[in-house]
Amino acid sequence: MRTALLINRVLLTLLSIMTGMVKLVHMPTEMEIFRDAGFTDPLTVAFGVVQLAGGLLLLPDRTTQIGAWLMVPTFAIASGVLFVNGLIPFGLFSLLFIVSAGVHGRYWE
Repeated sequence: MRTALLINRVLLTLLSIMTGMVKLVHMPTEMEIFRDAGFTDPLTVAFGVVQLAGGLLLLPDRTTQIGAWLMVPTFAIASGVLFVNGLIPFGLFSLLFIVSAGVHGRYWE
C-alpha cells in the first residue's frame, strides 16, 4: 500500500503543479475554458496559484495530507469547468483526480 500511495503522491504532485502552471503562464486554451465557465483571468490565475501551492505542499511528508486535501476542491472545480464547457469525457476522467487526492489525504501516514 505504501508504494501505491507514493506513486499516487508523485502523480498528484506533478498534476497539481502542471495544472497550476498552465494558468500562471496564461495558456490560451486553459484561460478560454475557464473564461467560458465564468472565471475572470485574474480569478483563473489565483486558482492556478492555489493548485501550485497544493502541489508544493504534497512534497514534504509533514504537509502532504494538507496538499492532498487542498487539491480535492480544486480538482472538483476544474472538473465542473470541463462539464460546463461540454468536455464531458475529460470531466469524467478528471473525477479520478478527486478520488486520488482524497485517498491520498485519507491514507498517507
